[in-house]
Amino acid sequence: MRYFIVSKLKGYNQQPMYISKTQPVIQVLKFNYKTILLLTLWSSVVVVLFAVFNIQFLAIPFLPISLVGTALSFYLGFKNNASYDRVWEARKNWGEILNDSRSWSAMLNSYLSMNSELKNNPSEIQKIKRELTNRHIAWLYAHKFYLRHKKQPWEHRERLNNQYREVYQKDFSIATELDSDLSRYLDEKEISELGSTANPAAQILNNQAKALNQLHDKGIIELFRLIEFQNQINKLFDSQGKNERIKNFPYPRQYSMMLSLSIVIFCLLLPFGLLGEMNKQGEAFVWLTIPFSLLVSLIFYYMHITSEYSENPFEGLIYDVPITNMTRTIEIDMLQMIDVKDVPKPIEPKNGILM
Repeated sequence: MRYFIVSKLKGYNQQPMYISKTQPVIQVLKFNYKTILLLTLWSSVVVVLFAVFNIQFLAIPFLPISLVGTALSFYLGFKNNASYDRVWEARKNWGEILNDSRSWSAMLNSYLSMNSELKNNPSEIQKIKRELTNRHIAWLYAHKFYLRHKKQPWEHRERLNNQYREVYQKDFSIATELDSDLSRYLDEKEISELGSTANPAAQILNNQAKALNQLHDKGIIELFRLIEFQNQINKLFDSQGKNERIKNFPYPRQYSMMLSLSIVIFCLLLPFGLLGEMNKQGEAFVWLTIPFSLLVSLIFYYMHITSEYSENPFEGLIYDVPITNMTRTIEIDMLQMIDVKDVPKPIEPKNGILM
């Protein structure tokens, strides 16, 4: 029982961000019918032993089970709050990246145009804008790739999870190799140098700082404007670090393991406690132990499932922050702000799912 429930916790409803108001019942059953059948079978065995084979000692007082359920509710509430904090912090971090990226483009438009040497050379201004914008977008894709594709042992990476990842990578044209994204915005030399680094995204920001310093040495950017640009890069480093902290540090495993074990114990004990309560209403009511035991067990199970998947917001699964969509949104905004006409199309939801 414990092995099965824990294994199902790892394989439930593997989808990116689900944005529809409701989720079809058939979809819920598709991913959980085995758990429902197992819980139904377990409570049915208990009821049959009690009602048919007259094993009366199976009916135990409901009070200790209710105490377990109460403690479990507090435990689940704590874990759900902590998991929600992780996914909401991830969303806020990407909101900051979006705002800082737009500010970056606005700074390029205002600061470069003020330089006296470039005022009469709009093509050179546009060239510099495009280079600095391209490197910023490359950073976005490198950071997204790190969050989505770096494997962590505590994430949901079973066969069924990976099957859905492959489906959505195809549906949303998501590259599985970083070079394919970077090649649209960086030259081959820079991409080659990034290949030997542990964190390409951090190195791209470092290259951006070097490029700005070179512009300062040429007299294109004044010192105080260089400082403003560097402050903006520091904000990007800060947002990147916050996301990497969520990615690389799991919800404490001791809490997760004990909660999974507590849910299994509760589901096993629940039919025994309901037997006595239902029997007080009459012999026929004993059989209602089966549906009510299933209902209560599933409520606790689904609450746990929600927290399990919310705690890892960069997996590409159902509670994931849609960073592919957000990256594309930032990419379009930045290119249009520097007057680039040929921009990629926005990423739209498919079947109620947004990547």
